[in-house]
Amino acid sequence: MLKLLIAEDEATFREGILTMIDWESEGIRVLGTASNGRIALEMMEKEQPDILLTDIRMPQMTGLALIEEVSRRGWDLVPVLLTGYSEFEYAQQAIKLGVLDYILKPCNPKQVREAIMRAKLKIIYSRSQHQQVDRLERQWNANVRAIKEDRLMKWLRAVKPLDSGKMAAEIKEYGIQLADKPALVIVFRFDKKALNVLSYTEEDLPLIRYAASNIMEETIGDRFAGHHELLTLEEQFVLIANVPDGMKLQLEDFHDGLEPIQRNLSQFLKVSISIGVGGAHPLNQLHVSYREAEDALSRRFFHGGQGVFMASERELSEPDASRRTKFKEDFADFELRIRESLEASNYSDFVMEVEEWLNAFKDQELSIQRIHLHSYSFINALIKEIKAANGELAKEAVEQMESFAVQVQRQETFEELSTLLTVVIQKFVEFRRMKKLPHKTIQHVLNMIEEKYMTNLTLKSIAEDVFISQSHLSTLFRHEMGINFLDYLHQYRIEKAKQLFKQEQCKVYTVAKQVGYYDEAHFVRFFKKWTGMLPSQYKKAERLLINIQLYRIITGYPFNKPHL
Repeated sequence: MLKLLIAEDEATFREGILTMIDWESEGIRVLGTASNGRIALEMMEKEQPDILLTDIRMPQMTGLALIEEVSRRGWDLVPVLLTGYSEFEYAQQAIKLGVLDYILKPCNPKQVREAIMRAKLKIIYSRSQHQQVDRLERQWNANVRAIKEDRLMKWLRAVKPLDSGKMAAEIKEYGIQLADKPALVIVFRFDKKALNVLSYTEEDLPLIRYAASNIMEETIGDRFAGHHELLTLEEQFVLIANVPDGMKLQLEDFHDGLEPIQRNLSQFLKVSISIGVGGAHPLNQLHVSYREAEDALSRRFFHGGQGVFMASERELSEPDASRRTKFKEDFADFELRIRESLEASNYSDFVMEVEEWLNAFKDQELSIQRIHLHSYSFINALIKEIKAANGELAKEAVEQMESFAVQVQRQETFEELSTLLTVVIQKFVEFRRMKKLPHKTIQHVLNMIEEKYMTNLTLKSIAEDVFISQSHLSTLFRHEMGINFLDYLHQYRIEKAKQLFKQEQCKVYTVAKQVGYYDEAHFVRFFKKWTGMLPSQYKKAERLLINIQLYRIITGYPFNKPHL
């Protein structure tokens, strides 16, 4: 059994974790509980746990200080952090200290159990990996491929230039298809939306990775004159290749070579990948190119999936010091204006300021971690505003906002995160104006949308119909609804499209026309924006659910909804 130590200063919460979960049945033995970090440290000196569940804020020694001390002493355990929305400023520090997971308070026993189970799986996997490495080292002749991949990963994860002579010996010993010439690293990563569970289950993924690896090898062919190695990892593929003489490291050149890989994977496996390309470096500095490729690939968050991102482009777009300083000033000004608009209940300006705030994130391409932290902070500010209202409706609204906060890290791209925050704002304004009837002009607009959403409806045509200026109507709509007119119209149309997909087997282009889109690509883009799925994926999901319901009706079999 794995050993768990619980460090939490709230006695009732500590007791709940201990008693409301059957730890023994999960293969976990609880060493005990501690009311502060100092006691927890003393307990660990006697018997080291495998997993530490600790709160951030505790007397005498905080959870972060406890984890830092554990790290300093070199104890091998997996920390899991209990935290609140107001404590996200500590998230980066926690990540540096090796925290595997965090649980947002308030939480329930199920969330605690799931986080501890993830920690358990990580430990089991890590230990099995160590055992596997030991076994491979004893029997490397029978497992030369695995040993070679392990050696290549050590090259990629190095922190300083390696010994060229030692690398040459390893190339010869392990049959590595690389020469002591400049090389680069290319990272391929599945776009998670393409691996959605409607298409493939977790059990399918090893086979999908194997098939994808074969397709990639065949597509690469002799592009690098045979001097390359392709590694298949859990979440991505890594290509290490010598740079052929005369090869230009330009996007156009690489796009022509890499686009066939994307096309073939899409054609044969129905998956999409994004690609990050590192710069060319001496072979003993492969780790530099690997970091560059990973950093380039992170730009997928801002530009969407199925892209090819190069480290050289990042260097060209890197802002200078004066631009970064100006951004900090502008950013602080954005947040000040957002707070002022919120305090004044000026929801029109509030919506516009948040849109500018989000655009500033994208323009500067801040780190994903920083954007997540600012997003949590923004949602937390709205939660505080709602809590001040009290009442049962406020409680429901807080729960809804907390559910939105949980979704922040699940958004793969900046567009998805922006869409989520747009809905957050809309729901917040709806709550604040819940007891107030919409302005009569806006009510008229809503009625027109309901009646004519399938036509070429525009803000200009509606403004003319209600005899006010277009700009005034736009401002009034944002103020009353917490969302732009066009975003609301798209939302409404997409909801109607979802209803049509449920009712009958319609072609995508037919549904698009019925809800007011005469360009199918335009419809598909907005459908994905507001649902997170392509129309074809949504149709497949609905058919599956309908079949499940019919099966239940016919057989009377009360099985649970399968994992989709």
